[in-house]
Amino acid sequence: MSADLQWMILRNNSCFLLRNQGTTFTKEPLNLAGRHSFKHSGLVNKKAIGVTADPKGKGVVLTTKKTKYANKPPKNLTKVTLASDSRRTVKTIKNLCGKNFYRRDLEDAAVRRACAILRSQRTTTGVQKKRTRRKRN
Repeated sequence: MSADLQWMILRNNSCFLLRNQGTTFTKEPLNLAGRHSFKHSGLVNKKAIGVTADPKGKGVVLTTKKTKYANKPPKNLTKVTLASDSRRTVKTIKNLCGKNFYRRDLEDAAVRRACAILRSQRTTTGVQKKRTRRKRN
């Protein structure tokens, strides 16, 4: 089935839809932007990228769709855990999207999501309470 026909079917009826005050969002697993549009849809497009947090709490899971197994859902997705430092993770995502011509238009969104996930996984040292210097009597 063509991607356009699938989009015409899923456009108004999907269990992932979220409608709020005139805007439509989606909760699809392979949708990087969260927008309900043909470009960002992970269900409809033959090639799709998904970036999620690693369940162990360290790193990012990069999910891609294989065009070869379009009709075989169990073999359709490839998941790779990127648990090294943030620079290598970003470089890997950029190489996949840009240099390998997978989905060049989604490169920026994938990098932004990966950076946000990695930033949220960083441990914070906590904010120190500011002491006032006053004279004691």
